[in-house]
Amino acid sequence: MLVCKDCFSDKELKGFIISSGHNNECGYCKKKDIETIHLEELFDFFKELFDNFQIKADGERLISKIQGNWNLFSDIAIGNRVMNYIIGNIDTHIQNSEELVDFNVDILDNVNYWHTLKEQLKWERRYLTDIDYLTEELGWDSFFESKIIINKDDFFYRARIHHVSDEDAYTNDKMYCPPKEVSTAGRANPRGIPYLYLSESEDTVLYETRASYLDEVSTATFTLKPSIAEDIYISDFTEAPTIFHPNEVSKKIKSTLLKQLISNDLSKPMRRYDSELDYIPTQFICEFIKVFTGVQGIKFRSSVHITGNNLVIFNQELMECISVKKVKISHLNIRFREV
Repeated sequence: MLVCKDCFSDKELKGFIISSGHNNECGYCKKKDIETIHLEELFDFFKELFDNFQIKADGERLISKIQGNWNLFSDIAIGNRVMNYIIGNIDTHIQNSEELVDFNVDILDNVNYWHTLKEQLKWERRYLTDIDYLTEELGWDSFFESKIIINKDDFFYRARIHHVSDEDAYTNDKMYCPPKEVSTAGRANPRGIPYLYLSESEDTVLYETRASYLDEVSTATFTLKPSIAEDIYISDFTEAPTIFHPNEVSKKIKSTLLKQLISNDLSKPMRRYDSELDYIPTQFICEFIKVFTGVQGIKFRSSVHITGNNLVIFNQELMECISVKKVKISHLNIRFREV
């Protein structure tokens, strides 16, 4: 059976079909003169994929589990047809694409250790955490390989609310991190070690500052310093994950699920009644990523602006504030959610 690139959404799998396929008619979506491969060429990948699931009476449909986390197929209907054909032709414990499943014990134990680690860091041991267990046993140091490069024509934004009306906009030098002596703890940085928090859009940064109606806010535009010659890499928690990595499927599943948990914790809004203890786990993982990947920051989704992304830059000396303007909040869009 021939299957084409457009039956899938995973960019790595689409790339594999484009590079190794031949133009034919797809047996599934019926498109003509399009890059296709024999579905048999994907049997080994899907066998490896299915081995990472266990049958669970109260689980989730296999197709939903895969689509929800990786959007592997272009649509559910094609996904069901492709998977059921493969299941009928390989040796697997999975019966069909609608089987109720969960991830296997190895994956769940690995990823859920994040919850255990958070409690240990807050309440048991903070400075002598078993790093060898995280790297040698769990392999977490290899889970953050997805990186982007900051370009010199990329612009990022930072904001400060004015507490006195009719002040002039803050000067450029006042829009950086506070001095380390007075730097408070944040989701990513410990007290005394300031990181530069930025957003990809001006709208997002206003949401992140919790600006209210009639607040006056200075918003600054940052870019990479022109003098920076080397590539500046950022660990990307926002990129659509791919799962088509033959012989590394289990690792990619663990990486995706762990990054989802960490990203959710990084994105949580800082509330006035939070304790600094709540920030310790994400501070730890940011330093872990910094040490074991060599990146200069982290990119993650905003929880207060659904389409927005934020960055944490570990060394603010890489960035330059090129302009500041003052704005006044004239409209708020407030939504309530029952809790």
